[in-house]
Order: sequence, then structure tokens, then C-alpha cells
Amino acid sequence: MIVRTGEPDDIPALQAIEKKARTVYAALAGFEFVAASPPIAADRFISGTTFVAEVSELLVGFALIQPMDGALYLANISVVPYASKCGVGARLLERVIAHARATQATAVMLATFRAPPWNGPWFRRQGFTTMPESEVGAGLLAVLTRHASFLDMQSRETLWFPIIKARSVVQNSWIPLKNSVPSPS
Repeated sequence: MIVRTGEPDDIPALQAIEKKARTVYAALAGFEFVAASPPIAADRFISGTTFVAEVSELLVGFALIQPMDGALYLANISVVPYASKCGVGARLLERVIAHARATQATAVMLATFRAPPWNGPWFRRQGFTTMPESEVGAGLLAVLTRHASFLDMQSRETLWFPIIKARSVVQNSWIPLKNSVPSPS
């Protein structure tokens, strides 16, 4: 498996991957609407950075990230069902975290469902923790507000993976973030 940066020509395949990945929600009570949702719009792929997982020249997964509030927002990570539980998602997430370190982002953050095992519980196993409300910036707040217009926010959680020290707005100095993960040496 290789993980590479996505290209505009990949977008139709990425939309198909997302659609296939969402089929697993159809069997979960209360989540059927996720399976029926339209694919991510092409302009969202174009406005972000996408990492794709490729096996034998077939795309099997992707992670879509967007810079936001000094961090990286993981807008979507999807893997086709036949390739799930094979480490594809973990490899994509490793690439996202490496990109965050390389770009000096303060964290990788996301909003996800609490319940399905491939959502919140999976991210927690990868080292993500609950994002403190005090760290939610204007960009992420806008995302959460948009989500609240069509999702039950009691079923959602905001998680993060701190990367580097954040700049204190009050003191204009560098301070360590709680649960900060140092870069490997």
C-alpha cells in the first residue's frame, strides 16, 4: 500500500470510496441518513489536501484535511469496506499527523460520532482525546454550528491530537498544550 497526495483526477474515485464507506451506517439504527447522504462535493476536495491510499493501483481510502485555526481539520477519512480493518485508516492518519508536524500545525482536530466503533472509539485508540472547549477556534466553531443544523450534537464529539506548542494569545508566548505529543526524534 502506498499513501500519496491526491490529485484532481482522483475526485470521482474518492467520492465513490466515500459512498461505499458510508454503506456500513445503513445497518445502524439512527444512522441510516449517513448512508443516504450525498458525496463530498468536488470543491471541498479541491480546497483541502487529500491523502489517498492505493493498493495494486486501486484507491481504497482517503483523508481530507483543511487548515483551520492554526491546526488541521480532518474533514473526512474513508476506507472502502473490503479494505477496512487492514490498517488503511491508520496509515492515512499517520500521514495526516506527519503533515501536521511538517506544517507546524498545533493539532489535528475533528468532529465525529461518539457511537459507531469506526468513529470516536477508533480515533481514541489512535491517541485522540476530547478537545477542550477553550481550544475551539472560530473556524471549528463554524463547522460545529453547521453540523448542529442537521445533526444531533449529543451524538457527536470533538476530538484532537495535539502536535506542538500553541501560542498563548494572552501572554504572546509559547506554552505547552496539555497532552501534547512531541515529535519523534
